[in-house]
Amino acid sequence: DVETQAPRFNPVLHDIQVSLRFIELLKEAALDSTIEPLPADVINQIRNPPLAVAEVDDPDTRYSLELFFALTNASKDEYNNSRAAYLRRHPEGSVLSFYAVKKLVRELSGIVEVKRDMCDNSCIGYTGAYRELDACPYCGESRYEPCPQSGPGSRTKHPRKQFTTLLLGPQIQAQRRGPETSHLMRYRQRCTEAVLEELNANEGVRTSPYRDYIDGAAYLEAVDDGRISPDDSVVVLSMDGAMLYRNKTSDCWIYIWLFMNYDVDVRYKKRFVAIGGTIPGPNKIRNADSFLFTGLHHVAAIQKEGLTVWDAATQRTVTDRPFLHLVTADGPAMAYLDGFVGHHGRIHCRFYCPIVGRHKLGGPHYYPARLRPHNYQVTGCDHDDVDLVDLLASHDSSRAAARYSANLVTVVNSPNMSRYEKNRLETGIVKPSIFSGLPPKRILGIPAMFGGDAMHLPTLNIPDLYISLWRATMDCDTRTDDKRTWPFAVLKDPAHWKVHGKHVGDAIPFTPGSFDRPSRNPAEKISSGYKAWEFLLYFYGHCPCLLFGLLPEAYYVQFCKLARAVRILIEENITPEELAESDELMTAASNGFEELYVQRRADRLHFVRASVHAPSHMPGETERLGPGMIYSQYTMERTIGNLGEEIKQHSNPYANLSERAVRRCQINALKALVPEIEPPTAAEFPASARVLGDGYALLPRRDKITRPTTSAEGRALYAYLEAHGALEDELASIQTTVPKVRRWARLRLPNGQTARSRWKEEKMGLKVRMSRNVKINTASGQRFGEVHYYTLISVNNITHPVAVVSLYGPPHEAIYRLSSKMYVTMQHHRDVDVHVVDARSIASVVLLAPDPRYPLFFKDDSALNRYYLVERPGLGMLSRIGYNYEAPDDGSDNELD
Repeated sequence: DVETQAPRFNPVLHDIQVSLRFIELLKEAALDSTIEPLPADVINQIRNPPLAVAEVDDPDTRYSLELFFALTNASKDEYNNSRAAYLRRHPEGSVLSFYAVKKLVRELSGIVEVKRDMCDNSCIGYTGAYRELDACPYCGESRYEPCPQSGPGSRTKHPRKQFTTLLLGPQIQAQRRGPETSHLMRYRQRCTEAVLEELNANEGVRTSPYRDYIDGAAYLEAVDDGRISPDDSVVVLSMDGAMLYRNKTSDCWIYIWLFMNYDVDVRYKKRFVAIGGTIPGPNKIRNADSFLFTGLHHVAAIQKEGLTVWDAATQRTVTDRPFLHLVTADGPAMAYLDGFVGHHGRIHCRFYCPIVGRHKLGGPHYYPARLRPHNYQVTGCDHDDVDLVDLLASHDSSRAAARYSANLVTVVNSPNMSRYEKNRLETGIVKPSIFSGLPPKRILGIPAMFGGDAMHLPTLNIPDLYISLWRATMDCDTRTDDKRTWPFAVLKDPAHWKVHGKHVGDAIPFTPGSFDRPSRNPAEKISSGYKAWEFLLYFYGHCPCLLFGLLPEAYYVQFCKLARAVRILIEENITPEELAESDELMTAASNGFEELYVQRRADRLHFVRASVHAPSHMPGETERLGPGMIYSQYTMERTIGNLGEEIKQHSNPYANLSERAVRRCQINALKALVPEIEPPTAAEFPASARVLGDGYALLPRRDKITRPTTSAEGRALYAYLEAHGALEDELASIQTTVPKVRRWARLRLPNGQTARSRWKEEKMGLKVRMSRNVKINTASGQRFGEVHYYTLISVNNITHPVAVVSLYGPPHEAIYRLSSKMYVTMQHHRDVDVHVVDARSIASVVLLAPDPRYPLFFKDDSALNRYYLVERPGLGMLSRIGYNYEAPDDGSDNELD
């Protein structure tokens, strides 16, 4: 309840006092505050923004901006050289200098860059509670450079290092003032009305899929409570650390804002992501509050005062009070933000559920084991078994908030360090979160606003746990345990691991280009830069097939339940039925892990990492917040990557990173305000394409003349024509002559994938990322096929775009059920079961690789031409975020590097 009375804090410990001081200063935030002073003209700009659409009428000014946009990633010299070349050709022109155009961009965009001093060792920012210090309280380093030339008593002080904050308010004003972006930002209100209408019509029962945060109960409750109005912006803050150079100490921190008013189709694109701040390294930060304070102080001020914006979509001035919906980060970064102990604490759950950890006798780390080990008597840890269903049923955000508030008072009021350490252990709270200082009606609440991690948990943490068990690289307490007795360690033998890895590598030519980076041979590459995406595709795609008959059946079934649940939960559209299925499977997988791997053994408690417990919350969090991919760290990681790519001055990368961040925000604001000055983007389809509608298009290459079909293809064409009511003379011509068609090589799908064809790919052999296997929606259900080619045929003078395909047979039903639908193995009826299908019935491109496991157990004809299926995880959302390596539509084949 946001109206509850503030807790009574009487802090004694210095660190707690500092944390509370930051929070108190946030509560006092105002635009004209002296704590975070802004120039008078900036305050006036924020309070009195232009109340009209921006216009750039002067042709020379427009050309200067267009040139600056086109060369935004180039150097100053390249801009000046291009300017000079233009002026030599057009001496009458007046193209702005680099300095002048930068100044104009700064003025037009309205972006406000704030620099604040920081410790030279990156410990703190001199803001809030630290603003008047002259030296770092952690390392003792001076805040200022020595300036002997200034003379004794001089007041001239030069900070040794600074960090950059980009204020959120002006970025919101630019997006809402833009003629196109303001219309796009109406998405939130339109969808909110549609969801509420559905719920009202169905007595509060959801029937449509969960697609966005708008479908989540937490958002809808905030709307119902009046905490989010139609004129407000909804934002998500995401923070992460990064290394600018792989083999060099180069840590830095970046945080971004996501504008959740935008549709998911545009929200995650680079031009719509707002950068909040950059914190230079190379050392790790010691007090994150001090670096976030400047940005959050501004947010608190505009949440309280209201941000005046000109909404171009409605042609009116409105007051926008930004609602901070979620704060996201990976595990290590989240500990900076939520003030919890982290994953090794006794109370470790990032959702603050009541799970209590257990530790080994004398061990410092706690593990979220729910089943009490045999012969286990460790004080504070020997509680009875915890039923997962009961645990989750007793947990919701309101109960977590009440428990958090009561426990926070206990921690804050600790009278001494020893009592504090005991209270920290018992509550899992290190300090109050700085987000407590924001207006309570303008946030989702604490800890409810701290979202899960739908990137690192499924792609890195879970695979790392299981692979270390299967390979027996997990630590083993050899006093009482022996890896030789581990029935699950099926990849411990180097020879078995090598064969397993080869099977993964053998699938690379069958992995479509739209699947991003293919999973390389893990036996060779898993320790040398194996990417998160490779783990995702390997663990949830290849392993259900490659571990069949290798893992003992009970372990295999448990793994497939986990894999199926995760695959459901990382999709962008999740039906209520799928959500219920994932919840049931996740519970069974969690129970199965402790029963099969841990077996109530105290010496195996370390098997139960946080990645065993956290997935159990994913179904409930989907119901509360919408699909996890909506607020995952993928956008943050992508932003870090593309900002890092823009660094040109490697002698001072942190300053250059800050400059690139500022430039990015200015460019994005100008693209919103004056969209016509953005360089024209490539057409959605090439001129040689045949656009079919609904996001489909036939793409070259294309036959210049008609070609004869095979007999099987001819029969399939006849069947298609007959089924679609072709005239008798059309059917007769096919029966008496060999049909001829003009082939097309590729088909663009609405999801952004490009389906290719055997006609062109087969010429490349295995030097191609095969993209001709597709999923087809038919009246009788989904089928899979290999595309021969695409063509246009006429039926009763109506043109039909079609694909000629060889279908795969049905999945092996028993294996399909055993694997919780994860191991789909099918026989390929190449050139035998040939069909002609509507090109627009093709739903996606899939991976179908030769199945190395099935023939080991089925010694009959069904083992011939056997392939296993992998569908791209999170296809739609990852493509929107930018995780898509599809080859360009230039007629080139999808070749392997």
